[in-house]
Amino acid sequence: MKVITPPGSGPVLIAGKQRGTDLLVDMGGMLYFGTNFQDGGATLWRTDGTPGGTVEVNRFAPAPRRAPRLGSLVAMGRKVFFEVDDPDTGNELWVSDGTQAGSRLLKDMTPGAEGSSLMHHTALEDVLVFVRATFDSQPPYVHHELWRSDGTPDGTVRVALIPDDVIVQSTSLKVGNSLLFFLSSERGGTTLWRTDGTPSGTLAVKKVDSRDAYVHHVDPTGDVGLFVMNDGSHDEVWKTDGTAQGTVRLDSFGRSTRLLGVLGDWVYLGTLSSNMRALHVERLSLEGGGKARITTLDNPYANRPDAMPYLQRTLRSGGKLYFSMAIGGTGPGHQDVSLWVTDGSAAGTRFIHRPLDLSLDSSSPLFDTGHGALLFSGSEYGATEPWFTRGTSATTGQLADITPGPWGSSPAGFRRLGEHVFFFAKDDTGDQQLWSTPADFSCAARATP
Repeated sequence: MKVITPPGSGPVLIAGKQRGTDLLVDMGGMLYFGTNFQDGGATLWRTDGTPGGTVEVNRFAPAPRRAPRLGSLVAMGRKVFFEVDDPDTGNELWVSDGTQAGSRLLKDMTPGAEGSSLMHHTALEDVLVFVRATFDSQPPYVHHELWRSDGTPDGTVRVALIPDDVIVQSTSLKVGNSLLFFLSSERGGTTLWRTDGTPSGTLAVKKVDSRDAYVHHVDPTGDVGLFVMNDGSHDEVWKTDGTAQGTVRLDSFGRSTRLLGVLGDWVYLGTLSSNMRALHVERLSLEGGGKARITTLDNPYANRPDAMPYLQRTLRSGGKLYFSMAIGGTGPGHQDVSLWVTDGSAAGTRFIHRPLDLSLDSSSPLFDTGHGALLFSGSEYGATEPWFTRGTSATTGQLADITPGPWGSSPAGFRRLGEHVFFFAKDDTGDQQLWSTPADFSCAARATP
């Protein structure tokens, strides 16, 4: 749809969560994205879904040894927040209203070129909240602060200091109009906190473990959030609505556990077998109890060294849960990545396709078009291209062969705007460009259009 990587300027790194889908963010019916170039330059873009309406919002001049420079895009109201690593101010928070004149540094929170380390950017109703880390050469070495911004310099302020003897974990989730995050320390255990972006609305919800436990997987489900925490010997599955009473442990497993998602009154999980060669699908009641194993997924590489399966991506669509299972390996990539679907029953848990994207530094997105089909990054003979499925192996096929040949186009970042889905993929030069497809495409299974 648009050449965003001119010849000779690549390779380009699209700003965002490279293992996630947040490469394109929707603000007021426009999609925004960022590109980071090999020479250290960067550009903030916007698109209305047409080639002519895909334009540069703000360009940042090349800056050696600063790549990637632009990232962490978050839309809130009529503003897009993002980080820029500038030679004069270091890495700081910026904001844009979609124009060059309206793109600016919000505040130099760490004066000078050192910059700020930011995490947990979360848009609430009318404010962006985030955590800022600062570093010291003396113990405790790392200090954390909770900040908020309404998109103005005066409205970008520190909300709370976080005690020096605790660590802000890298996992968080949004439930309702609050950011939920976890603080832990060897002395104080692990506590769930919440904030609505105000000092009075920032408080400890509940201590969830007396030890320094690690929260490694979260899933927001409406007004309830789910998280999985490892306390050293077990993976525990919890649910929370952001209150002490509504934060409860559902059950525990003596093996690695990840969330598949929720169907009805049940949460479904992927648990690793004791020999680490098989992945089980299990379920728990959202009210606690009812633990049951649904089925065990086939691992065709179970007899190979390091062939440990694990869940990569999950998506709920049409009353079913879609998920990708990766099989580790000793080589430069995964041995296998396969796509599955379940309706919560053993008979309704089916294999759909293999392989998906096999690389180690990325994973195939799963994207619901809204018209009964899912898009993903798949292949048949090794070249990764955009594929689709309607829920069965027979209704799965390649959407397009964008870059014919042995390598493929490696599509990523699917996002819908109006009646089209936009994504990034490599062209025949090997550079990332912006592409689109109708959301309600007509394509026969096992064939290209």
